[in-house]
Amino acid sequence: MLWQASAIVLGQSEDYAAKASIIEGIQAFEAGENGADSLFVLGERHSNLAALSAYNAGRSLLENPESGQQARQAFQRAIKSESNQQLTSDAWHNIGNSLLMEQDLENAIEAYKSALRANPQNEAARYNLSYALRQQQDQQDQQDQQDQQDQQDQQDQQDQQDQQQPQQVEGQISKEDMERILESLERGEEEVQAKLMKAKSQGKKKKIEKDW
Repeated sequence: MLWQASAIVLGQSEDYAAKASIIEGIQAFEAGENGADSLFVLGERHSNLAALSAYNAGRSLLENPESGQQARQAFQRAIKSESNQQLTSDAWHNIGNSLLMEQDLENAIEAYKSALRANPQNEAARYNLSYALRQQQDQQDQQDQQDQQDQQDQQDQQDQQDQQQPQQVEGQISKEDMERILESLERGEEEVQAKLMKAKSQGKKKKIEKDW
């Protein structure tokens, strides 16, 4: 819905041209013609209707999904130059709608809240705020489920790797234990050989010379 002036104050010649642009913009928008937003931008030169014309420029830009950022800029111009809380609320509401279409839920929610702060009776903003909050919660639930699934997949992969690794059978001597045993046997062998050599040398019989 476009905002229309109930009374147009004509004080300057520039306002005449701005008024004409606003009227042409409304007619073009209602007829579904292109260029309505450009006409409303021209209408922003009006001394009293700049905010209304900026709002209408934003509203017409919303008809093109690729013009979301431009539409939000137009609504922001309307907010800055208008003290009418209802128009301000509608501008914030449409900023929220633009962000919602782009799946920017966090900023859309903040825009709907701003719309309700400006006008607590804005039921459309209240409904869309509730919708955006539900969407945000659904996204969070899906993310939590995905995180849990990723953790489970990692645990399953680790368990599979552990099962593929060779495990020592109960009672089986490990490679490290075997090396220690062989090393001990070698030392023991050396000690035994040394003892045998010593005993052999001590056990030699001395030659006894007889005194005839």
